[in-house]
Amino acid sequence: MYLFSRRARLGGGKPRDSIAWATTIGQRVTETSGLQIGLWSQTYSPGVGSVAWSTFAPDLPTLEAAFDKLIVDNDYNELVERGAEFVIPGSVDDTLGLIVHGPAPDPNRRVNYVVVVRSTMAAGGLARGIALGVEIAQRAEQITGASTAFLADTTGNYGGVAWITAFSDVAGLEAAQLALNTDQGFVELIDAKAPGVYTDHPGATTQVIYCRIA
Repeated sequence: MYLFSRRARLGGGKPRDSIAWATTIGQRVTETSGLQIGLWSQTYSPGVGSVAWSTFAPDLPTLEAAFDKLIVDNDYNELVERGAEFVIPGSVDDTLGLIVHGPAPDPNRRVNYVVVVRSTMAAGGLARGIALGVEIAQRAEQITGASTAFLADTTGNYGGVAWITAFSDVAGLEAAQLALNTDQGFVELIDAKAPGVYTDHPGATTQVIYCRIA
């Protein structure tokens, strides 16, 4: 299973119009491609105005078929062209990650917030990085009760990994963050095992909160 996201930063001084456009183009992609697109906005995080359109796909041929449909869809392409009014030039990026650990998406569960922690495995630490990434996700799930997926980047920063934890509301997110930060065993796990496995360069590991828009 893969998680595909297209991220952009909205500007232009028309926040309501830009969000309406982002919502509309997401709906058009869902209708045309058959993939369920979610629209998310970064909140309480760096990069104000950043949004992401995300979807799960079982394999790469499914993604390829979706892109093939979109490239010939006139309504979609007209929306893309209109995006020049709202999207800051040079801010659009695609990411693709392989889900190494985590449950299959539940279409009946409404997720309104996600916390994304990203890091990069150090040279010589790839095997340990994957194993430890799964261990960290499992421990976080035990402590918080919240589903945590561990992904390995398929594109982008080589050796990139991410932990994604989903919540139905911001209260659950806050409670989980407090539980993790005050759990001595979890802190000791990170302190003892992460050095030398994930890069420790300043700013190389980040945490971002996303809120669902549509």
